[in-house]
Amino acid sequence: MSMLRRNSGNPNWLVGIFLLLLLGLIIGPGLLPSVLPSIIPSADESMPCKWLRTGAERAEHQSLIGRTATNPFSIRILTSSLPNQTGQTLRIRVVITNNSMGTVAFYYNPDQVRVGDDGFSSGLGIVFNRATSLPAGSGGGASYPEDDLRLLGPKQSCVHTSEWPFEQILSLGLSAGQNIVKAYYRSTSPGISQSTNGTGRVIYADQGLWVGIVESESLPIPLAVN
Repeated sequence: MSMLRRNSGNPNWLVGIFLLLLLGLIIGPGLLPSVLPSIIPSADESMPCKWLRTGAERAEHQSLIGRTATNPFSIRILTSSLPNQTGQTLRIRVVITNNSMGTVAFYYNPDQVRVGDDGFSSGLGIVFNRATSLPAGSGGGASYPEDDLRLLGPKQSCVHTSEWPFEQILSLGLSAGQNIVKAYYRSTSPGISQSTNGTGRVIYADQGLWVGIVESESLPIPLAVN
């Protein structure tokens, strides 16, 4: 607040805010999260995935372009250094991007991001010290809670962040030596739509989720330097 008070009367400060707003209008919300960090280094790469719109009433409302998108998602992972003393934290950021030209739904619950992989569960996950590819899994006629469906617009990204304090490092299977981490997103079912009008008739018989698995590249976790 003190910084805002000191700069509120500075015309350069006001011009800077105006130019950032103008930039957002010109390049669009889908590209702004990728461009902003190059302008403001302290800015995060993308908006948190939990801030995305939920996929409400999927039986009635879906993007036709999004439904036909093939392999729409890509994933990148960013990691901090491995903690080696109390007070330090391992911070993993997973960036998921919709590379298609349509709005695509994906299954995401910020409180249920998996650490490890059971080979079949849908959703976002993080695995440590596993270089081999993960199985795509298979599902049946599952229906996903609409509150757990998030909508990514064309070329839009979002980021999920997980943190573990030094005291939990051993429980993750990490050691003081070399470690790697990668992220994945799996969907085993397009999801069964539920009627929203009480008549049992729906426009879309499924929730339109892409079925498959996508993985990030494995990334070394650097050791912390005291």
